Amino acid sequence: MYKPKSTRDIYMESLSVNSASIERQLADQSVLAGEIKSFLDAVSKLYQENVDRIVEECDKDMMALERVPSPLKLFVDCLAQVEKSANLSPQARALVQRYASAWEDWMQ
Repeated sequence: MYKPKSTRDIYMESLSVNSASIERQLADQSVLAGEIKSFLDAVSKLYQENVDRIVEECDKDMMALERVPSPLKLFVDCLAQVEKSANLSPQARALVQRYASAWEDWMQ
């Protein structure tokens, strides 16, 4: 019997896929592994905090799914937010800015 994935599972799978993608791109730009891990840990923490709020909201009202950001939009928003406050190397900052900008352009 088919059981649909939970909202949390959908968001967390998206986080995993998108984090792996940007991790590879940062590594390809010779960004140090420690910097990548620190950055992605911060993105993951912020993303998970937002997912907790989304799940709580959706548990109260399933129609809330229409008002919350998609998993990809949430990931890109978290990237941009962490990028602004993180102490990143120039190559990491430039790549994250390009990555977020490309997705933001595509999502509009």
